[in-house]
Amino acid sequence: MPIVSMGQGQVGSPYTRFGLGDLYQKSFATSRAMGGTSYVFFGNNSLNFKNPASFARPDSLTFNFDVGFNGGYRAYNTSDLSMENTDLQLSHLAFGFPIAKWWGSAFAILPYSTRSYNIVSKDNKFDIPKNYIYYGSGGINQVMWGNGFNPIKNLNLGVNVIYYFGKLYQENSLDFDDDTGSYVNVKEVHTINVSDFGFEFGMQYKLNLWKNNNLIIGGVYSIDNKLNSRRSSIVTNSLATGGSAVIDTVYYSNQERGEVIIPMSFGVGLGYSYSDKFTLAVDYSYQNWSNALFFGVSDSLTNSSRISAGFEYIPAGYSGASIKYAQKVRYRFGAYYDNTYLNLSEMGGQISDFGISFGFGLPIKRSKSCFNIAVELGQRGTVDNNLIRERYAVLSLNFSFSDMWFVKRKFD
Repeated sequence: MPIVSMGQGQVGSPYTRFGLGDLYQKSFATSRAMGGTSYVFFGNNSLNFKNPASFARPDSLTFNFDVGFNGGYRAYNTSDLSMENTDLQLSHLAFGFPIAKWWGSAFAILPYSTRSYNIVSKDNKFDIPKNYIYYGSGGINQVMWGNGFNPIKNLNLGVNVIYYFGKLYQENSLDFDDDTGSYVNVKEVHTINVSDFGFEFGMQYKLNLWKNNNLIIGGVYSIDNKLNSRRSSIVTNSLATGGSAVIDTVYYSNQERGEVIIPMSFGVGLGYSYSDKFTLAVDYSYQNWSNALFFGVSDSLTNSSRISAGFEYIPAGYSGASIKYAQKVRYRFGAYYDNTYLNLSEMGGQISDFGISFGFGLPIKRSKSCFNIAVELGQRGTVDNNLIRERYAVLSLNFSFSDMWFVKRKFD
């Protein structure tokens, strides 16, 4: 059945029809410029919620505030159709602060998933013209409270306490193109409201190899988070010649209690740094989506995995010396390959997503603050087996404001 219309909202893709929609990587522009790599990166005057162990920073006087935006251009293609779309969203609000020399804390609000699609598929089987219409919107957000601890030298441990909340809306309908009144249109609508807590844990360890050379190991782990949810559903019939007027309610339920399961996940990272000037890192993550259930029912999902690599180069390191501005700029590059959690077995199997990224960290003079820019160029899916190929370019901007607390300034 050819897809004749694909519409997206603020951030969307036809692939968001499945599961919880597009999953957000919790990566700010600093990490996105390096392919999303982040498990081994310490705070360094920025916030890293992908590994809460990074909040255990030695600088006990610095307050951090971070705000970011993402904007994307996306081109969709099937074997015979194409369309384009742009989107823009506030990606996150976050701030962090020290509690003790061995304990740092941070808060953030950011998306966990987004759903936005409008798909129309025409069919003329048995000489009966009809439209299959699929529409979805909404998403799940997360409020995160991260804490990082430094119990012994070079070892950081951390935990993110996450409050998930949001609404997922889904509408499927069968509309007949008929004037005789011989057929009945069918529409089903489901709304799921999610509201519950979850947890994830992290660690980082830095091994001093020799002078100015360090090896960093990082890891994160999240348990199965079973989120209390409520679902309302309704299935109605209407005459094909009568517009949207309902003639019969086939099924109705209101505020049915159930669970949305976000399954176990883990990630590991390995990094090498030299003299605070050069950092190279590789991340691998895995999530057990084949066991995910939504009100006791699975979806077209499979276990996902992602590998990414990135590096950052700062010619002058973190030195505060009076040098040329270009030597303080942070140059970042990366790449990633993602076997997503979508498994459309009847249409070609698991959907992959891959791309490259690059960006800059532009420091603010006489300040620890930094303006970060990242660009991602990638592709998801394929035109084979009647699927959709999505090519995209995403621009991420975030401002990391860092200031000193409890320090009396000598000059204004």
